[in-house]
Amino acid sequence: MRIKILHFTKNTYNVCKYFFIVWMSKKKIVTIWGWNGQSNLLDALYQYLPKDIQISSIVSMSDDGRTTGELMRKFQEELGLHLPPPGDLRRCLFMMSGSSRRDEFQQYLETVIERDITISGLTVWDYFRLVGAWEDFREFIKQTDQFFLDFTLPLSSSIKWHKVGNILMANLYYNLDKDYNKMLDLMHLLLQVQATIIPVTTKKAYIKAILWNGEVIETQDRISNVASYTSGISDLELMEDSKHAYQHKDVFKAIKKADYIIIAPWDLFTSIISNFVIGGVQEVIKKTEAKIIYIGNSTNKWGETQWLTYLDFINKVERFLGRKIDIFISNNKKIQLSQREREKFQSHISIKGGDFLFLSEGEKRELERRKIRYIEADLLDRESLYKHDKKTIANLLEQIIS
Repeated sequence: MRIKILHFTKNTYNVCKYFFIVWMSKKKIVTIWGWNGQSNLLDALYQYLPKDIQISSIVSMSDDGRTTGELMRKFQEELGLHLPPPGDLRRCLFMMSGSSRRDEFQQYLETVIERDITISGLTVWDYFRLVGAWEDFREFIKQTDQFFLDFTLPLSSSIKWHKVGNILMANLYYNLDKDYNKMLDLMHLLLQVQATIIPVTTKKAYIKAILWNGEVIETQDRISNVASYTSGISDLELMEDSKHAYQHKDVFKAIKKADYIIIAPWDLFTSIISNFVIGGVQEVIKKTEAKIIYIGNSTNKWGETQWLTYLDFINKVERFLGRKIDIFISNNKKIQLSQREREKFQSHISIKGGDFLFLSEGEKRELERRKIRYIEADLLDRESLYKHDKKTIANLLEQIIS
């Protein structure tokens, strides 16, 4: 076998060296957690951070509730297959779409079908047609051999109340050799995703919470949304059928190269810590030299995080990370609400009777003792009051990273 030796001139060498240095100088960010908190932060990074920052997003895969859970159960019952939950991935994919049709893609993939049609009778082309998305996808489809348009998903249940994005991803997974990576590659291409969206695992990742009094609550949906709590959560573990869940191969690669790992706000155990109990994740985070940035929730939540302070959140995260965080970002805006406004605020499913969190003077002294840098700012989104303002968060992160 003959190997062709390329001849590099001095100018060629200098050009290559320049581009290598530029590539190496790009900051590499890894975000890790799940549900709306993940996609909201990615939207902020997409809109307000410089485009030369490389973003990898590791997404929790413990979701088992609502229509996602129903779709997963049907896969297991009728096809004998585990369907890794597509919902959180779907949000992250369209949030990082670089297409001029980004907003339309979000609308289509979030659309809930209200027609009672058997799933097995529909093709991918039919999904696009049902939501009026054909024209917007036409440009991309012209560039492919259109092999996936006739894919069908042999499930006997109705598509009614399912989100188009979930059904699309499930269909592609089933037809692309039951290979979740092939499905994600096509979704990245389809939506022109300007980041790498990575499932923390593609194995079963069902979780259970152990309460202070020894009671056990199984599955993400019950822990987060259903269970009535008699005490707080002491521990989080994988359920017996998920003990062998191991990190996706790209998780190791992304964390190893990262300059910063960002842990953002949402449900502490089911959206954040659920990632760190997956095999191998804690080990690779322990070894990385990346700075850990933890953006704290603006509130706690009755049930999952009842009675917890900011320091409690930090202690829990550090315990499951296996190392300390470097920077903690918290809200310091105190908004006065009327009794009626407070009742409406606390009735939201993401709050469930919880209340605003603020760093106490004692907590600040403790963070200083532990050499954890803390940043306080007015983070509240004025519409929801519990979410963070995207532009403010993006500006803070840009200041830290640059």
